[in-house]
Amino acid sequence: MNLVENVYEIAESFMNSATEVEMNYDKIEKISHDMLKEGPNRFEYPPCEDVYKNVLLELVASSVNYCYWYGKSDIRPNGAGSTFLRECLGNAFFDYVGEDPELFNLCLTRLINLLIINRFPLIEERIYHLNQLRYSAEHFAKKVMENKDVENLNDLMVELITLFPGFASDIFLKRTFLFFIQINRRFGWFNKAIQNILVPADYQVPKMLEHFGCFYYSSSLQKTISSNKLIPKNSIEECEIRSATILTIKKLCELTGWNVSDVDGYFFLCRHEVTTPFHLCITTDY
Repeated sequence: MNLVENVYEIAESFMNSATEVEMNYDKIEKISHDMLKEGPNRFEYPPCEDVYKNVLLELVASSVNYCYWYGKSDIRPNGAGSTFLRECLGNAFFDYVGEDPELFNLCLTRLINLLIINRFPLIEERIYHLNQLRYSAEHFAKKVMENKDVENLNDLMVELITLFPGFASDIFLKRTFLFFIQINRRFGWFNKAIQNILVPADYQVPKMLEHFGCFYYSSSLQKTISSNKLIPKNSIEECEIRSATILTIKKLCELTGWNVSDVDGYFFLCRHEVTTPFHLCITTDY
């Protein structure tokens, strides 16, 4: 199965009969012109001294990079977030070197304990997903390094979701796509292959796309989001929001000639400039 094509077809199937989200193609085209004038926003990373270790840590981070809010979109208990997660990750793996399964498992246990102590939301789910990494994470990180010049990521993505089923639980494969995009951002690998990846559909990018008018919500959905009311996981509202995000970003990639990493970064890196709530869905998918 071609995973990217499969996810795109699923997104299309939702938007072909959408009732809660409507894409605005005129606005999408206008935004593409603005993007070309301004240029991409770039992610910045510190220098990398140990490439293998950093690939491994990206895999660990991606496995639990989800749902940091609690109750409202602007409530992050104890500073929970991707930045704090990486701080905990660095502390847990401070002495990790090379391929050492025993030390890897010790570091993973340290990370789990740090997440428990700092009371990250969905802690039981995070523990479950981290424990899936215990026996094959080092092997997979090494394989990613060995295949950094591949022009198609499907085989690596299939191996990722079969080795670690937590990544497969999301029908839109957000964390799977994000892992490979992150590797591309950090090391410049998969430059050709990344052209075919879809956007990691989460909370923040749809918030920005709606803000810029690239799509509209129905009045009832808009009221739900504005009021910080929960949207059920796998509901038609959630599936249409994420599907519209995938199709909109795909269209913007075509109009700008940018890859999905650059288009995603253009919106994600200015997310704090927009203070309206994002849609609330309790899920390990994003």
